[in-house]
Amino acid sequence: MTPLSSSSTASALPLLGRRIQIAGSASGKTDLALIGYAHQVVSNLVKGVMASGGGIVVGIGREPRSDGSAPDAPSLLFDWTALETAAECLKLGFPAWPAESGLPIVVASSEKAVTEIPDNRFPLYEELLRSGLLHVESIMAGSRAAAFLRQRQAIFGEALVILGGGTGVEHSADLYLSRRKPVLPLDLALGASRDDGTGGAMRLAKEARAEPARFFHFNSAYANTEGAALAEIATRNGAASASDVANRTVSLLAKIARPAAFYVRLLNPDHPKFKIVESFFRDVVDPVVDEAGMRRIEMGADKNEYAFMNVAIFESVHFSSVAIVDVTGERPNCFIELGYALRGGRVLVTAEDGTKLPFDQEMIPCHFWKAGDSVADRKKALVDFWEKNINRPPIVKMA
Repeated sequence: MTPLSSSSTASALPLLGRRIQIAGSASGKTDLALIGYAHQVVSNLVKGVMASGGGIVVGIGREPRSDGSAPDAPSLLFDWTALETAAECLKLGFPAWPAESGLPIVVASSEKAVTEIPDNRFPLYEELLRSGLLHVESIMAGSRAAAFLRQRQAIFGEALVILGGGTGVEHSADLYLSRRKPVLPLDLALGASRDDGTGGAMRLAKEARAEPARFFHFNSAYANTEGAALAEIATRNGAASASDVANRTVSLLAKIARPAAFYVRLLNPDHPKFKIVESFFRDVVDPVVDEAGMRRIEMGADKNEYAFMNVAIFESVHFSSVAIVDVTGERPNCFIELGYALRGGRVLVTAEDGTKLPFDQEMIPCHFWKAGDSVADRKKALVDFWEKNINRPPIVKMA
């Protein structure tokens, strides 16, 4: 897996490095034709996401079907359809995926989920494992709580698309929204496989039309067009073309601002280390972040919409997809922000070679860069470190 090397490629792949979680279910009482239509939407959505440089997040396990229906009737869940389509995309030629983003396909799993994989799906699962592009995120041994699986999925996904479902999709939507990550509910009256919840994606689709800003924001170039974009992805309960709905959903996702990488670094221009830190971030970190399909947030350099800088810093750390913390110069504020970032988010720590780390931080992997090395060598070293550590588990794991 080779990281991209130019931002021009990033602009041609609008979902570069972004994983989209697809979740939902259908009731066993729902018309089979409508369930089949939902599977077509999911399959076309996966094709569109992966062709745009994105990846997917799903679950694995059982594949229930309607009681009394034929064995080849559509499943009440959509995970295996998504994985089957992803495998087809890999065979046809998957666009280059940035190593900085980990692996493009993530499945949340448990011991019980693996035992429930249908016999006819095991070859597909093994094929994806052999591809080297599948990350299996497992909860602790013996645990089977679906809530823990959804918590893990929300860490890896940059946006959530839901259809049908009940309590499960409602919980996933809450997890994403609490992290200020986009949620796109489709308006299909599928019901839920467990006949639970308070309306699932169907209810949330109505709420999204009434309050689009609660569910996602477009980047500045498409500001105030969120409501129109939601209207375009209406399925009309299966009357709209499945491929059109999927393509318009991918187009909508592409207009959402790229996930953010927040920089914690020495900012005092009078400090003797400022120039080499500035060079490291401008020449090395900026292009690596851009090639990973992300945008930077740096206090003092980028637009600030907050009245109080401390609020801006901690909110940005809290809601960013990754925090890049450079402790060169050993500034107390950098250590404070590092401590906050380590509460559970994704964190990459860097420092100039020779920086003396405090005792506690010595236990955390740190990338030591050398100011005298070429830009190409420093970029490669950072990408290698990023790839190895981006999916390192948080210090405290709940399950």
